[in-house]
Amino acid sequence: MSSSLGPQRSGEPLRPVTPFFSEGEASDALSTASASPVRQRSAGSPGSPAGVHSPTSLTSDSARRRGSIVNVRAEFIKARKEDEPERTHSSKEKYRKIGIDVMTNSYITNLMAAVVLLDAYCTCADIDARAAGEEPGLELAILSDTCLALYTLELVVLTCLQGCSVFKDWLVLLDLTIVLCGYLELLLNFLAPGDLVGNLGILRALRLVRIVRLMRLLRRIRALRELHKLVTMMATCLKALLWSFVFCFGIMTVWAMLMVEIVHPIIRDMTFEQCDDCSTAVASVMRANLLLFKTVIAGDSWGDIAVPVIESNPYTAFIFMGSLLTLVFGVLNLIVAVVVDTFAEAREQDVLNLAQEMDQSVEDDRKNLQRLFNRIDADGSGRLTLDELIEGARKDPELQSRLRVMDIDEVDLQQLFEMIDVHREGAVEAQEFIAPLSRWVHDSKTAPRFIKYNMVRTMQNQEELFDLSRDYFDFLAMRVDSLSECLQKLAGGHPAAASEHQTGDSDHGTATGEGCIEAPNASVPLGCLTEYQQLRLLCQGSLSRNCLKH
Repeated sequence: MSSSLGPQRSGEPLRPVTPFFSEGEASDALSTASASPVRQRSAGSPGSPAGVHSPTSLTSDSARRRGSIVNVRAEFIKARKEDEPERTHSSKEKYRKIGIDVMTNSYITNLMAAVVLLDAYCTCADIDARAAGEEPGLELAILSDTCLALYTLELVVLTCLQGCSVFKDWLVLLDLTIVLCGYLELLLNFLAPGDLVGNLGILRALRLVRIVRLMRLLRRIRALRELHKLVTMMATCLKALLWSFVFCFGIMTVWAMLMVEIVHPIIRDMTFEQCDDCSTAVASVMRANLLLFKTVIAGDSWGDIAVPVIESNPYTAFIFMGSLLTLVFGVLNLIVAVVVDTFAEAREQDVLNLAQEMDQSVEDDRKNLQRLFNRIDADGSGRLTLDELIEGARKDPELQSRLRVMDIDEVDLQQLFEMIDVHREGAVEAQEFIAPLSRWVHDSKTAPRFIKYNMVRTMQNQEELFDLSRDYFDFLAMRVDSLSECLQKLAGGHPAAASEHQTGDSDHGTATGEGCIEAPNASVPLGCLTEYQQLRLLCQGSLSRNCLKH
């Protein structure tokens, strides 16, 4: 007959409740509605009526699901190995797992590093003995062969445990090459003459390449972190160093050609008492390049050639000084800048090592924060209150410095405590205290984090207010529907009075403009317009009182 006065929903309109209550019955009904849970939508059909929300229920289901906790101690996502299926039925898989654990143990890694260093010493001693024309000692040969056997054993064990996929690592391929060269040398010792073996001694020197394996050890030991950076920088900048040498050689060649054209005729007519090679030092472009390398880059023999030539012919100073300024202050500094920039780019792209270094720094910082927490925890309960935190900030110099770096004053400290106390218990544990401070101390990002925290809290409050308003409007629509039907029944019982009242109200509404209120999707008789407006005002007043109360 008539549609609902409240917000429209899909399906049937809201079910009306008992139209009129006495004052006591109304208060009892409201208290019962506030204590009862929100009725769910009927599961019969899509058009079934929706449940009616009580106006005194402060939170809806969505608000209950959201909660009001803003977590500020979330951890970074870290990689973890997927749970492997149980393989208890296969002893082979069990032994394979044990073997992998043994080979990846730090003790085995340190042992193989010691073997690499021992093999390097044996190789150096063997090279020194051969250079002196002596025969290497038998003990050096035994130690070298033992190291080769250990290399072979490690390679075989890794192949058996991990299969052919182990050869995807370039270090393993390097090990395979070195082991094959070692056995080739042993084979030549038995089959080939001694001179041939001596000429192929470079095969044994290839074992020194295994020192590259020490990079794994450098990465794991924090005390050798700077050495690892130097080795990494050298490895990543080899290409830049190669092109830098080409660039430097090109600039030197330009100056060498000028020296051959201008300086060589002068030197040819000069006499050098203490330098036999000075007269032919710039006889060709390559000799002039060698002279520039000795005098400008290495700083050797500058006074033997440059000073006498400049004294006899001062105009040649622009060649020597120009080459010095160009190569030393120009090219060499450019090479340093390019190498540093190349390493910086490689370091930015090496996210794995950066993440490991950041994890190590955070771990060290958390240990310091744990000691700081123990110091300011006066009662030793393992929980820190706001008073203890403020008192600790006044007495502990380290906490004062940390808060100063984070740009936190006393007021911000109270807000910080509220942020980390996510459960509103009035005290925080060690992990709740350590996790945020270990991440926020590196940059002064305290103000943006506070703004983010307050924005999240404000958004949650707005969502809860929206749910509360929706509940009240649903209840208001239900009441207006009920009262509308009741007024229609009353108007239907007195048609004459309703017609007369309708005419008077129509004229009054046209004159005053009060009858221009549009009821959304509702049909209200004009004879009941005044009562409807009064009931509307009463409902709005009741809604305002309930909102202020809650």
